[in-house]
Amino acid sequence: MSNVDIGRYSKRVLQYFWDPPPRNDDPSEAPIWVLGRQYEAIDPIDRSSIAREEAETRRQQEDGQRQQQNEQQNEPQDEPQTQKNQQRIQINTGPQSPSPSASSNPSPIDLFTSHHSKPPSMAASSTSMLEHPSATSSLEDLGRSHASSTDPPPSASNGNGPGSTNEDADADGGWPAAFLDDFESRVWMTYRSGFPCIERTAGAGAGAGLSLGVRLRQLGGQGGFTSDSGWGCMIRSGQSLFANALVMLRFGRDWRRGEREAEEKELLALFADDPNAPFSIHRFVDHGASACGKHPGEWFGPSATARCIQALANQHESLGLKVYITGDGPEVYEDDFMKIARTADGGFAPTLILICTRLGIDRVTPVYWEALKSALQMRQSIGIAGGRPSSSHYFLGLQSTSLFYLDPHTTRPFLPLPTPPTAYTPAEVSSCHTRRLRRIQIAEMDPSMLIGFLIRDEEDWRAWKESVGEEPGRRVMRVERGVGEREGAMGEVEVLSDEEGEEEGVVV
Repeated sequence: MSNVDIGRYSKRVLQYFWDPPPRNDDPSEAPIWVLGRQYEAIDPIDRSSIAREEAETRRQQEDGQRQQQNEQQNEPQDEPQTQKNQQRIQINTGPQSPSPSASSNPSPIDLFTSHHSKPPSMAASSTSMLEHPSATSSLEDLGRSHASSTDPPPSASNGNGPGSTNEDADADGGWPAAFLDDFESRVWMTYRSGFPCIERTAGAGAGAGLSLGVRLRQLGGQGGFTSDSGWGCMIRSGQSLFANALVMLRFGRDWRRGEREAEEKELLALFADDPNAPFSIHRFVDHGASACGKHPGEWFGPSATARCIQALANQHESLGLKVYITGDGPEVYEDDFMKIARTADGGFAPTLILICTRLGIDRVTPVYWEALKSALQMRQSIGIAGGRPSSSHYFLGLQSTSLFYLDPHTTRPFLPLPTPPTAYTPAEVSSCHTRRLRRIQIAEMDPSMLIGFLIRDEEDWRAWKESVGEEPGRRVMRVERGVGEREGAMGEVEVLSDEEGEEEGVVV
């Protein structure tokens, strides 16, 4: 086994037993990004509190110094030397300055789309965030808890605001509350168990791609799979990306947990672990077997996952979302894109762009780092699925050279398809969200990945093209007018293969 493999697996074993949450300890205090939204590393309200405490400390120190000087100046000149020495001792050992304190049964698609005929626009708020990353604009985006002086005071449990304690702030790792609220509002799809059985595929070659761990789990002789533990992480990462694209499209970028709860439940029902749910793991596996050469129990790659998302979205036109996927390279061809996005009446349909790419051999080549970070900072970003050796994750944020992600490698009871979908319990809804941060260095990413962008209208399309053209470093994607316009471009980014990186990671 190579040294790279030994280091990789030893790190996984260590993480299995000891994996503390990351702390907000970046020495540069670089801004934090979540899907095109920027946050200051230190909450502006916390920064104001720190500034007040520092000013009070300086004032107390200056008062103490002036008091000592006055006492020294008022000493009698004709006192004996011993008495002067005693007074000096009393002055020097006096009290120090105090320290600062601290009915019918319509389909899930019909129920979901009936509430959302016109998606909200997010262009204005998102653009202002990117064009004015100042303290003032950050204050405007701190969320409901700090929106105005008429709002209720911040909760002492969120670790932010004047009323919080040091213990509460420490529990949240020192991260800004607005950032954590945004992170927690993203949909998190994980391994599930106990769902209706996914039958094995019969025929030659079926099951040949199963990992050793999956084979061992199947020794019981059951006829199929009632859990996707050990093989479904790329599907779950793709579901997370797909679900968050729908959240952005239907609820807007500023939506947070606790708002529009009934509609959120209808959205989650689309991804329930049931064969009748439009975007269930059962539907992904069915299309993977029929069109992508991926049998049940086999690990999906970024390309197969993208094709499944496109096919499933196309089966439900009432969803109002088109999907464009790249071919073997990172080029987005404008002619082909507009054929998909353009409606019959000449309008523009919201379109999810999925870029399947490989940015290196074993790790992401450093020349792509800045462009990859820039992709997550674009206001159209829906995140990245993949990008971790042998175990896919859903990356949705960054700070400096660290990337934040949602980890699907947690096995939970299956998410049912209730009737009606609004019958989900709070615990079932909470199982699709987490406030627990995870991060890795960009240097540790696997180079195979699926990058997503939501283009809402033609103005969004023009803005995205401009952002792609301004990517720093070597580009991870490019927009071309038509096929064959730029010969030789394929040599800059490696062609993606779904057959690579299919080892099974450690299941948490």
